[in-house]
Amino acid sequence: MNENTHQPREPFHYLLVLDFEATCSDEKRPNPQEIIEFPTLLYNVKTRTIDSVFHHYIKPDVHPTLSSFCTELTGITQDQVDSGISLQDALSEHVTWLESNELDPNSSTCSGIKEDNSKSASFIYVTCGDWDFKTCLSKQLDYHGISMPPNFERWLNIKREFQHLYGKRAKGMTSMLNHLNIDLEGRHHSGIDDTRNLAKICTRMLEDGWIPSQS
Repeated sequence: MNENTHQPREPFHYLLVLDFEATCSDEKRPNPQEIIEFPTLLYNVKTRTIDSVFHHYIKPDVHPTLSSFCTELTGITQDQVDSGISLQDALSEHVTWLESNELDPNSSTCSGIKEDNSKSASFIYVTCGDWDFKTCLSKQLDYHGISMPPNFERWLNIKREFQHLYGKRAKGMTSMLNHLNIDLEGRHHSGIDDTRNLAKICTRMLEDGWIPSQS
């Protein structure tokens, strides 16, 4: 997002750290690539803590059988997706999760809801690149003729934020971890593990002066 030097920067209250995993192959890319893991952390910018976790494995409906390459890359098994929920159900449950945390799922401006109707909490999704929303979710919803939910229309690309803060191009999550001397937690390309690692990067960036905001 572009900074506006004529307007004060208003920091977000919450970061929704998200990292989809999707069907993939070492041969021909599936069309569409379907989300198979949907994790999101509710990260409190002020306290720098994870206040809530949303996490589901998703059952793909166009290409229901995972490739061995996909399982080897992500660690996600056929049994996990077979026992998962549909993407539409996950999106519905995600809305419920947002509402349970007093955030407004119908807002494309990332404003939230507070019990006393005072100045609302603000939130923004944080992803490692633009692929999650701009490509993966967008194309899968387009395939099924479903509109993009308004809460997914805005996000912060942490690689871009990292480069603005440190003046160093971030190739990916592991390169950011290495630059910051932070150990990788869990398994790379496990969605839930990746969100936790991204949250660690957010914490360090906040400590180093990052203000996640929109102008």
